[in-house]
Amino acid sequence: MVARDGFRRVRRITGVIVLLLSLLIAIWHPGDRSTFWQGVEGRLLDARFFWRGPVTPPDGVAIIAFDDAAMAQLETFPPSRSALAEAVTIASEAGAAAIALDFLLIDPRGGDEGLAEALAGADAVLGVAEAPAGASLKDLQSGDFAVVIAPELENPLPALGPAETLRGVASIGHVNLRHDPDGAARRLGAAQYLATKDGNAWYPPLALAVLKAEDNELNLQLRSSQKGGHLTVGDTLITLDRQGAIPLNFYGQEGTIPTYSFAELGEAILQDKIVFVGATATGFGDRHATSYDATFPGVELHATLAANVIEQHFLRRDALTWSWDIALALLAAALGFFAARLDRPWLGFLAISAVFSALALVLQAAFVVGWWLDGVTAVFSLLLGAGAGAGLRLVQHRRRAANLALYQSPLLVERLADATDPRFEASARPAVVLFVDVANFTKHSESLGPEGTADFLRLFHGLVEQSVEPQRGIIAHFAGDGAMVVFGLPEPGPDDAMRALRFIEALYATVGTSSDWPGLGLRVGGHAGPVQTSVIGGKRHKQLAVSGDVVNTASRLQELAKSQNAAIALSSALLEPDSQNRDRAKKMGLHPAGQHALRGRMGLCCTNRGVVGLPLSPDRLILRPL
Repeated sequence: MVARDGFRRVRRITGVIVLLLSLLIAIWHPGDRSTFWQGVEGRLLDARFFWRGPVTPPDGVAIIAFDDAAMAQLETFPPSRSALAEAVTIASEAGAAAIALDFLLIDPRGGDEGLAEALAGADAVLGVAEAPAGASLKDLQSGDFAVVIAPELENPLPALGPAETLRGVASIGHVNLRHDPDGAARRLGAAQYLATKDGNAWYPPLALAVLKAEDNELNLQLRSSQKGGHLTVGDTLITLDRQGAIPLNFYGQEGTIPTYSFAELGEAILQDKIVFVGATATGFGDRHATSYDATFPGVELHATLAANVIEQHFLRRDALTWSWDIALALLAAALGFFAARLDRPWLGFLAISAVFSALALVLQAAFVVGWWLDGVTAVFSLLLGAGAGAGLRLVQHRRRAANLALYQSPLLVERLADATDPRFEASARPAVVLFVDVANFTKHSESLGPEGTADFLRLFHGLVEQSVEPQRGIIAHFAGDGAMVVFGLPEPGPDDAMRALRFIEALYATVGTSSDWPGLGLRVGGHAGPVQTSVIGGKRHKQLAVSGDVVNTASRLQELAKSQNAAIALSSALLEPDSQNRDRAKKMGLHPAGQHALRGRMGLCCTNRGVVGLPLSPDRLILRPL
């Protein structure tokens, strides 16, 4: 009970440690931290898009693309300002609500006046981007944010804005794209801080600037260092992620948002739509890897954000989702811990698989309703809990195995534990069997009482164990004041008889030097020959058995030693095969005792010289008084 309570305490402590570590992982939020884990989280998000599948975008957004067909018709690359003016005019006459050009029209070119005139007749937005450090500052109007609450950033890059002729005829939005560490574009920056001649200014993304052109007010609030915050477009609130960006809720592959080639605008349906004009022709370079497509047009990224705002269906990845990440991480760690601790490994594996599947379903369900929970945090926590639970189960099994090993010789434990069906060879094998008991034990135990007798037996068994292990012998079993010791298991050896003699010497020496031994004598009977070793018992309860005539003979020799008032009775079969064994026996004081009939056996005990024994004398067996 004490050991079990101790292990329960270890379980509780381990569980608390797992929850604390899971909490730290969730607070660290690996999917937002290191470059590697941000990439892994991005791929987990891609999987959620894949499982959800493409969805229909809202009707309020369309794209005019200068694709390969348009470039072949115009026979010029990039599109001329006149072609852009024509696209703006057609969209405006078709009833477009607002028009955004995903082009950096930096240098003055022919046709600028016509493009400026077309832009002036529509609610239009032009692109601005970051210029290299040290570039000359331009006289560029401020951004379209009505309210900005944000920290002052040091050393903003210069603005790379429209040519002078095109300034002032349209609003401005930044076209910078933000890529994740794995190179994919999954979010757009909520605002870009740029330097102009009139001072530094915040610029909204192209998609929000074009919505502002529809008389929506833009407000921006960023936390320190652009980490988190929110942005409003009219009455629509957009929460920013921890990088100060807006995660994109993609609708599908390229072309999912209605896209019309400039070469076939006669079929375009643009009434009351936000129209984005951009280049998708081969070689233009404005293509990016996304969750659905490895070559997604940049103009469709901006159109996707505008569609998200119109539909008011965003991917939320903010402080609130972070709190749910923490709760999910703790739950995943706890379930993984308990699942891995199930006693049967296959059952634990199934339980962990079930927890993982449930976790994936929770992440997917949250994603469908617009919550981007951190998959890396959840999986980390599950693996942490499962690893701790499996480790604890392994420790518990090893502790059980160690406890059970106490009931079997260390020489046999590994063989029995590793085998699927523990057994030994079917044929008999040679071995040496010794029986050891305590002389006058019954009379002595009467004065000890139950507890004293148990203490004495523990002492005796311990001395036998102490003497047999250095000689690589096997204690087949203890039976009260007796012990059966076998040499030659699990594999027979040429020196089994010699090791048996050394054990006898060591046992008498150990008893003689023990201050706790009460002065009782020992009797040993031994025989050598073929024995059968097997595992017997039912399906759930088994034990190791050594059987054969050798075992019976060794037991009878022990009885003979008692009847002959001798301490040791060994058969000639044990000593005769090797002269070194006989010489060792002589040094131990053993001498031939002739042939004797043994109880329960037909005929005489042994042939040749029969048994040898050592007389039981006080100076030999009364070793040390208590």
